Amino acid sequence: MGEINLQMLVEESEANKGLVFDSEGHIIDSYNITNEHNVAAMLAVMVTMSHEFFEDVLESDKFNQLVLNSNDELVVVNKYSNEHIICLIADDVSKVAMMKLTLKKLAL
Repeated sequence: MGEINLQMLVEESEANKGLVFDSEGHIIDSYNITNEHNVAAMLAVMVTMSHEFFEDVLESDKFNQLVLNSNDELVVVNKYSNEHIICLIADDVSKVAMMKLTLKKLAL
């Protein structure tokens, strides 16, 4: 995996918080997140379960992004590689397009 400047990624995507972790939930980098170890562990389980859902129910191995939102907050979790996952969090759901576009550019 190439180096990711998480703070720059958060700012470019207009998110408020960011997290990079491995598939086991171990923190690689975090920006502006409290309890980042708990957040990474929970997200790692969610990504694993979502991946298994895609395989078992949809018969697809193409899972690469998880988007969670409430009326006010937004979480975008993107598989960066087989081993690394990036999470961006914003307090404004209207930022979804910018966050997804920024993460898509990483994959190119």
